[in-house]
Amino acid sequence: MKRTSTQFARLIELDRLIREGSYPNCLTFSTEWEVSQKTIQRDVDFLRDALKAPLAYDRVRKGFYYTEENWFLPALALSEGELMALLMSLRMFEAWKGSPMEQHLRSILDKLQALLPGGVSVQPDLLFSQFSFKAPPAKPVSEEVWLPVIRGLTTKCTLRIRYRGFEQDKPKEWNFRPYHLANLQGEWYVFGAAESHDDILQLSMPRIQKATLTDEQFTIPASFDTRKLVDGAFGRAVSGGDEFDVELVFSRDVAHWVTERQWHPKQKTKVLRDGTVSLKFKARGMVEVLRWVLAWGGDVTVRRPEELRKAVRAEARRMLKAGTAK
Repeated sequence: MKRTSTQFARLIELDRLIREGSYPNCLTFSTEWEVSQKTIQRDVDFLRDALKAPLAYDRVRKGFYYTEENWFLPALALSEGELMALLMSLRMFEAWKGSPMEQHLRSILDKLQALLPGGVSVQPDLLFSQFSFKAPPAKPVSEEVWLPVIRGLTTKCTLRIRYRGFEQDKPKEWNFRPYHLANLQGEWYVFGAAESHDDILQLSMPRIQKATLTDEQFTIPASFDTRKLVDGAFGRAVSGGDEFDVELVFSRDVAHWVTERQWHPKQKTKVLRDGTVSLKFKARGMVEVLRWVLAWGGDVTVRRPEELRKAVRAEARRMLKAGTAK
C-alpha cells in the first residue's frame, strides 16, 4: 500500500527501523515507501547533515545504524492536549482557502499528525469529523499573483500590476507599493499606494490579473497605521473616503440578535426603554453598510447619516418596483 510521501513521515519510520536494529538501506526503504532511491538518499543526508544524526553504514549488514544509542530525533515538547489544540487550530485554515498558502498548511497538518503517539486515544480523523470551521466563500488567488505581492511586501519593492477595479470594464496597468495584506471576511486585500494616488488604496487580490516585482524600493510612511486601518473596518470596506457616524435603531423582535453579537470593534449598544436597541459605530464604505442594513428589512431604522437614510429609501423603492414588475 502506498504510504504518504512527506519526508517527515519517512524520517519517523526510518529512525524507528534504525533504532530497532533493522539496518535499513536506500534500496529496501525506497521499495517499501514506493519512492526513488535518490529520494531516500536525500532523507538520509538530511538526517545526517541537518539533524546531526550519528549515522553510519554497516557494509556487512548493508544498512544504516546509529553510532550513539542515546541520540534521538528532535521532538516537540507538547502534551497530547496541546498537540490536539494545535491540530484543531490548523483545521481552521478555511480563511486561507483560495490562496497558495492552503497547500502549505495542509502539509504542516500532515506532519503534525505524524507526531501523534500510538497511544493517543482520540484519532485526528475522528476529531476532525466532530468539529467544523466554515469561512465565507472566497475568490481564488493565483500563485503567480500571490508570490510577487508577498515578495513586494517583505522586500519593500514596487510592483507593476494589471488590475481591474469593480467599476472598470478593462484592466489598467500601473506601479503599486504594497504596505499590508489582510483577510477581511474571507477575501484577501492588499493595501498600499500608487504613483499617481495620494490616498491608501485597497485592492482585491483576486482582481489583480498580473503582478511583477520591480527593482524600485520604497519606504512605508510613518503615518501608515495598520491597526487604525483594519481594526475599525466594517465588512470588507476599509480604505476610501472619510469615516462617518452610523446610528441605527432595531425593533424589539430582533433586539436579542443585535445585543448578543459584536458587529463592529468599537460599537456602542444600548437597550432603550421601549425594548428597541440603539447601535452606533463609525464606518467607511457606504455600500457595505447599506447592504448590511437592508438585510434587516423593516426591523431597523436609520437615524444617521442622512446619506444612508436616502440610500435605504431609494433601494427600497427599487426593490418594490422590481418585485411588482410583470
